[in-house]
Amino acid sequence: MTCFTDVLAQIAPRQQDDFTFVGDSLMPQQRIFGGQVVAQCLMAANQTVGGALTAHSLHAYFLRAGDPSTPIDFEVDPIRDGRSFSTRRVVARQNGEAIFNTSISYHQNEDGVSHCFDMPEVTAPRTEADDLSGFRGFTTKPGDPNLIDLYQIERQRVTEYLAESQPPMGRSWFRAVGPLPDDTAAHQAALVMISDYSLLSTVFYPHPFTNPIKHFMAASLDHAIWFHHPGKMDEWVLYDCDTPRAGGGRGFSRGFLWAQDGTLLASTAQESLMRLKRT
Repeated sequence: MTCFTDVLAQIAPRQQDDFTFVGDSLMPQQRIFGGQVVAQCLMAANQTVGGALTAHSLHAYFLRAGDPSTPIDFEVDPIRDGRSFSTRRVVARQNGEAIFNTSISYHQNEDGVSHCFDMPEVTAPRTEADDLSGFRGFTTKPGDPNLIDLYQIERQRVTEYLAESQPPMGRSWFRAVGPLPDDTAAHQAALVMISDYSLLSTVFYPHPFTNPIKHFMAASLDHAIWFHHPGKMDEWVLYDCDTPRAGGGRGFSRGFLWAQDGTLLASTAQESLMRLKRT
């Protein structure tokens, strides 16, 4: 695969009947990357709503680690179709067991008053991506490609991860390897994928561990996205993440995805497991 469009073609859920789909995972990975299954659920639900509707919010729970070598069954429940809003519930299963579920709300575009925070002032992105070939996350192992490369996403770090305690915030520029088609659904799928890259790792910034993979059991527990404005995800977008609190073996993170012109494209939130390993 040479671009994010190839990734979408590989993982796109195939419709079995009106509200059931089946999809595959990219290989190699030890357990399914959460951003993939979130994107797949959105892609499946999109096929069951009218073309005038666009997803505006998504709330999800990661229930079990997914096996990337096993197909995923997606069950879409058409909970409600209203005049301007529709809601879908999607359950992803493997071998009959739920591994993930999400509720997605859709809305017709309409006019209204608006306001927005100002985008943080950070260094503008360069043309080229950072070399992350040596980076390994919690779902990869030595010798395998990292999830950035596997899913055809590029990243430039604004905030470097340090071995000592640092402020609880992390910023990076991201983009999907393009070009992407002029299609809102494709760009939303890319945004969903990117949204799961930085939130979990940000919870470790205030804690002085040289290698979180060695010291922690870590996994995403839930994930929420609010889509505010269409964006071009094959152009650099800033992902501004912070972590207001950690405790009880869990860390809470928030994120804001910004276009370079200062448009807030989406907001995210996630709680993650950050359980210290017993030695």
